[in-house]
This record gives sequence, structure tokens and C-alpha cells, in this order.
Amino acid sequence: MENYFKLLYSIGYKRFFNENEILFLEGEVPKTLLILLSGKVRIYKSTQLTKDLDPREKTLRYVTAPSFLEEIPSLLQQPFSTSAVCTKDCEVLEINLETLQKQCAKNPLFFQQLIASLCQKIKSLETLIMESHLNLKDKLMSFLQDNAQNLNALTQREIAKHLNTSPESLSRTIKELKTQGRIDTKKGKIIFK
Repeated sequence: MENYFKLLYSIGYKRFFNENEILFLEGEVPKTLLILLSGKVRIYKSTQLTKDLDPREKTLRYVTAPSFLEEIPSLLQQPFSTSAVCTKDCEVLEINLETLQKQCAKNPLFFQQLIASLCQKIKSLETLIMESHLNLKDKLMSFLQDNAQNLNALTQREIAKHLNTSPESLSRTIKELKTQGRIDTKKGKIIFK
């Protein structure tokens, strides 16, 4: 893996982005392949305008380093279907697409890593599709199970954002689950039983 990153560094260049800085917007045509080296990125889609004409955003997933960022549009040279914003300060490696194509032809290991990353994205999409059929109570219980170790660090507002729901809806669901004895809360944090 270390040799793999050395190879990436040798064909790309690093850029730094601040928290809340946009990496790319839906509709932009990628010129480079982006690899998140440090930090955290929120991938989202803009949805309909609200009454006050502000676009709403639906969070699709969070990406942590190291990871490719939306490599499918880059590889297909098609516009991004999502937008990305840094949720922490980020370091990103950018690789010119022509240089990338040459590297894939020369290095099968590099090409395998790229395919593995694409497979992970497919798995994420499958999870997203499955979760879209769950009600909020089931989504919350699944999220709590998957994130049991980190619950003391997550606010209910952050959990609501992860689940693409309003804090009010999440609060009602938490109250219902507490009544059923399935969870508890202490100082605003959820305790999974």
C-alpha cells in the first residue's frame, strides 16, 4: 500500500481545502481524479427549492481519508452528479486524467486499486437503496448499531443529518424508542442498549 501511495504522489499534486470549502459542484465536468488524503468530505445532492428559494441538500454519504472522490464521473469524463464540501480541513491529491490513463496501462496493481474503490462505491449505493425503504425508526436503529462506539461523540443534530431527516423527526423517533426501552439518552447523547 505504501508503494501505491508513493506512485500516486509521483503523478499528482496536493491541494489543501478548508472546512466548509466546496471541492466540486453538481454539473461540473471533472478535469482531474481526486483522492482525499486527510480530512472528511460530505457528498450531497441539491434538491428542490424551498419557499424562501434556498436549495435543499440531501447528504448521500461522508467520505473519510484515504479515498477516491467521485471517481466514476472522472473516469467517464462526465459531469459530477453530486457536490462535495469539506466537513474538516482536507488535503486532496489531484491527478490529471491523461496521466491516470497512462498509469493504468502501465501498472496493473494501480488499476486493481481503482476497481476496488469502485466496488466500494457500489456497495455504498446498495446500502443507500436498501435504507431508502426503511422507516426512520429502523434507519436510526441501524445507524446506532453501526456507530455504537462513536455515539458519545455524535450530537442528535449530526445523527439527523446523517439520516437525512429533520432534528424534530429524529427527536420524536428517539422518544418513541425510549418509551419502548430500546435506547436511552443522557445529556443529549443516545445510549444504545
